[in-house]
Amino acid sequence: MTLLQLQYFQALARTLHYTRTAERLRISQPSLSAAIGDLERELGVKLFQKESRKVSLTLDGQRFFSYVDQAMYLLQEGVDLMQESAQTAQQVVRLGYFQSIASTIIPELVKGFYKQEETTHILFHFTEVSSYDVLSRIRSGALDLGFSFHQAAWAQSVPVEHQILYLAVPVNHHLAGRDCVSFADFATEPLIALGQDSSLRVNLDEAFSRHGMIPRNVFEVRECNAALQYVGLGFGVSVLPQMPAINSDKISMLPIKDPEGDFTRTIYFTCCKGRTLPLAAQKVKDYILHHFSLPSAPA
Repeated sequence: MTLLQLQYFQALARTLHYTRTAERLRISQPSLSAAIGDLERELGVKLFQKESRKVSLTLDGQRFFSYVDQAMYLLQEGVDLMQESAQTAQQVVRLGYFQSIASTIIPELVKGFYKQEETTHILFHFTEVSSYDVLSRIRSGALDLGFSFHQAAWAQSVPVEHQILYLAVPVNHHLAGRDCVSFADFATEPLIALGQDSSLRVNLDEAFSRHGMIPRNVFEVRECNAALQYVGLGFGVSVLPQMPAINSDKISMLPIKDPEGDFTRTIYFTCCKGRTLPLAAQKVKDYILHHFSLPSAPA
């Protein structure tokens, strides 16, 4: 016994007319007759009787119809309830980012996104990891969207910000009173650098190479916060973005000037090319592309 057979039986029991029922169901009359015949054979009773051109329910048919009618009503009630639940259920968007934008891009994104209509049912599940981990988790499907400094052939990466980088020095350092510095100003200073897998380290090494200089690395740390701690203790200087953890009583942040202007690195909004996103994630993606893409970046 199939749901389709029960639907056919219910429709025929209501109209008591094979031709009209078949037209309503958009099937052929022989198909309808065959389905009803199969149902009767499975049940072992006759459900309909024909007299001349008239069709009527047998006593067994009348009894069976009451049960089918109740069952189909309950089934439709369940379908309606599930559809209503799906429309009102909260939908989660998994978004990854790295530490230095936790107090800038992320709050701005959330505040602006929820100002739109019909977004209150969407929730964010944030993951704060390294830039490289954001990219790898998007590829694996663990994240829907993310912000990263890294790019890949499989990823759609749209520039959203040029993050200014600063020279962090102790407040009693001889450069601390300067409005800005150049690479030449701190080329010989003991440098607290991030690990070689960091995008910031890559940017910094490339910049020193362009200037024909070799950095004097004295510490190598994994996180910006660790670099700040060493700077605050007077162990050296470091190149870092602005961060909430910076203690202005112990550290001065000086803009680094390159011939082209401020020393920066590019932040990309990233997702996986060709992957169909859930509707909630697509809505967030559209919002980010519209409100955060740099003017020169293709949306």
